[in-house]
Amino acid sequence: MLELFKRAWAGWNKLVRSVARLQSQAVMAVAYLFGIGPVAIVFRITGRTLLDRGPAPEGTRTFWHTRPPGEATMKDAARPF
Repeated sequence: MLELFKRAWAGWNKLVRSVARLQSQAVMAVAYLFGIGPVAIVFRITGRTLLDRGPAPEGTRTFWHTRPPGEATMKDAARPF
């Protein structure tokens, strides 16, 4: 009897995993087609970007911003960025 339940449980797990795989792919496809995709197209058309990447300062090849030197406190050490 126990062997029958083990087989049934294994079959059930196989079925549920395949259904979950299909469901997650469908949800992600819908999210991309109706959410991420149109937003990306609008941003591409308007030339907008969410990244803060303006022109690099003259003579540099990086987009890093320099932080003004401040007083070194424990509060500043807890916030590294």
